[in-house]
Amino acid sequence: EKTTQDVLRSGGVIGYVIVGLGAFGLLLLLVRVLFLLRAGSTEKAITQVVYSKIEGGKVDEAYKAIKKFRGSTARVIRATLRNITRDREHIEDIITESILNENRALDRFGSFTLVIAAVAPLLGLLGTVTGMIHTFDIITLYGTGDPKVLSGGISEALVTTMLGLIVAVPLILLGNLSNGWAESIKDSMEQSALHVVNLFEKHAAAK
Repeated sequence: EKTTQDVLRSGGVIGYVIVGLGAFGLLLLLVRVLFLLRAGSTEKAITQVVYSKIEGGKVDEAYKAIKKFRGSTARVIRATLRNITRDREHIEDIITESILNENRALDRFGSFTLVIAAVAPLLGLLGTVTGMIHTFDIITLYGTGDPKVLSGGISEALVTTMLGLIVAVPLILLGNLSNGWAESIKDSMEQSALHVVNLFEKHAAAK
């Protein structure tokens, strides 16, 4: 029976390149997942503290209470609290700008992962083409009398295609899921920031 190493060896250099890209893409996805976990993990704690302080009319205390927090949500809420006494339109512009500033961090590695997912099948196709060329070269030299002579080129042609698809499918799936997760964090940050503004205006109007 063929081992995994035998399959990789039959894919040739291109097969190893595809596997290397796949491993690198999964590593980037893991790093991104850890970052998104950290970005969204403190949101509930931050909003609970800020909401309770704002409802009590303690804006300065709310800002001081979340100074210790790190991450995208904390930065957006702090920017909101710093400018909460401005007019509504100005505050909304500041919230939008703060979230846009966090886009680069939240979208980190997302595009590159999808690029790897797109390149992997193309490399598999390249391996297929080179494998078939190798097969035809052998046929030109030795004819088609011995199938074993042809098996190397055919194996390379099929294995690289398989490896390209094996790498591409999970990277596309997980990459798009992580992109959706990042978008949900952005939406949640915007909702939290606007809720802080609404609570402040409600408390100011009740005075």
